[in-house]
Amino acid sequence: MKRLLLVACLVALAAPAMARPDLRLGKPAGPLVVYPDDRRADLYYYPPGEIVLASAPDGRPELHLLQMRYTGSVVSADRGTALFRSVLSFKVRLAGPGADEVRAARAALGGGRAELRPLPIRRLDTALVYAAATDAGAAGEEETLPGGHFEAEAEGRSTASAYWRERDYTLGLDNATSQLFRDALQKGQVVISLGYAFHADGIPPGEPLAELCGSPRLLAALREQAAARPANGAALVRAGATAIRIDARRWPELLRQVDVNEAVPPGYAALDVYCYDFSDQLRPDLAEKEVDIEAEGVGGQRIRLATLFRQDQPDLYARGLRFPLAVRLDRPYRYRVTEVMKDGSSLTSPWRERPSWSALLDVTSAPNPPEETR
Repeated sequence: MKRLLLVACLVALAAPAMARPDLRLGKPAGPLVVYPDDRRADLYYYPPGEIVLASAPDGRPELHLLQMRYTGSVVSADRGTALFRSVLSFKVRLAGPGADEVRAARAALGGGRAELRPLPIRRLDTALVYAAATDAGAAGEEETLPGGHFEAEAEGRSTASAYWRERDYTLGLDNATSQLFRDALQKGQVVISLGYAFHADGIPPGEPLAELCGSPRLLAALREQAAARPANGAALVRAGATAIRIDARRWPELLRQVDVNEAVPPGYAALDVYCYDFSDQLRPDLAEKEVDIEAEGVGGQRIRLATLFRQDQPDLYARGLRFPLAVRLDRPYRYRVTEVMKDGSSLTSPWRERPSWSALLDVTSAPNPPEETR
């Protein structure tokens, strides 16, 4: 019964995502551009604002680079080896539209008779590039950072009446990229550029509503991502680029290094899990997908963690898992996937073992998924 109620709630929450904004008929309404519903004359939708980096009152960016260094052990006979798994994370804010802007737009549409909702965002593509600042303060030659993902926090979920306000962006760096990036930071200032593109469901417009922007390297990274994952009917409704300047000499606490051998400390991201079922509309029958991860703790106990992907959060297609206790990186972990259908039924896979913690875990459905154990 609890599972059926949960699925019913998910379907209800996802109702705005099933709506049909007519993206061909945008019009100004006070400070906003709004798009009408294709059925209800009193219902309109508004696009998201720009993404900006969150910062403390003293200007310190809410950004951290954690470098976990593996130096080898006697047991594994690789003492002296220096391998890194780094995690770059920073907090961003969605700069509007604010409550005052929405109220002004509603008043321009006729006041209490009009209803305004956020556009149903299905995908949020991002790309990152960085460059060391020159002595004159300008950015030098850019380097591309591999793809990252947003993590939803308390204010990281859109509702039927407002967009999310804050989210964390997390990026895993391999050994070579981690070293190059840290070396650039230690030399002085580094400028990171975050490019982003919001895609929404609706009746597609005749002309693009937004254009990708940024440096040539950033544009190339965004276009490469778009080519790898077609939008499947979702339209680009907002795009932009945000510059993030990091001064590691002024704020050395932005960089941290932790030495680990067999275990990753508690609270640190140990594994990235991806699922594109909802963002790419691969499974219209699916309401949610739960992933259970089980690892071995330093005391030999089994530690289990679960994460959830949902139909009403299609733009959140990745999770960074942080175990509450230290877990062994030199031992395999295992996982299983539970699919919950819109009709309330569920399907749980057998446990599967993975020997490597360095590779991401992708639980996206195969084109023709095999029968699993109920």
